[in-house]
Amino acid sequence: MPKQKPATSKRQPGTAMPRRSTSTAQAITFNARIEGINYDILEELTGYAVRRAQLSIYADFTVSLGAYDITPQRFSSLVIISSNPGISQTRLAEVMGIARSGVVSIIDNFEQAGLLERQDSGDRRSYNLHLTKEGQRQLEKYKQAVKEHDDRVSQQLTAKERQQLRALLGKLCIESK
Repeated sequence: MPKQKPATSKRQPGTAMPRRSTSTAQAITFNARIEGINYDILEELTGYAVRRAQLSIYADFTVSLGAYDITPQRFSSLVIISSNPGISQTRLAEVMGIARSGVVSIIDNFEQAGLLERQDSGDRRSYNLHLTKEGQRQLEKYKQAVKEHDDRVSQQLTAKERQQLRALLGKLCIESK
């Protein structure tokens, strides 16, 4: 059985995530289209349209999950770790497309909250990540809230249109070679 990294101060299971200095629980007001504004070429740009939609969706996500202090990045991290037990911090950073130092901050927060454990990988520079039972329990709550959020923000689309939109957005992802 792999050795666990010595625990830092842990919170009681079931308590809220530690708050950051700027709380995501505060509602972000965003209006994707303001009457009387000439958007000129911006209205023709795919990237601009995607970004405006992303800002609108993020605002709803923040309101929907604000009580949990979970951001899309934190949620995605928990899902990836849960679905890939033992993933390394370096691999998680690669999958998330963020700097390793950013992942360390997220992992430290989850570990302090009792949602995640780092386990020794045999390499002193690397740890394998695993959700705790509390982490799995909390993730299920987050998933339900995110599903409700996703249904709300895409309610104007049919199931077929939702699938088509995800496929089209996937085509916009540029793969590095």
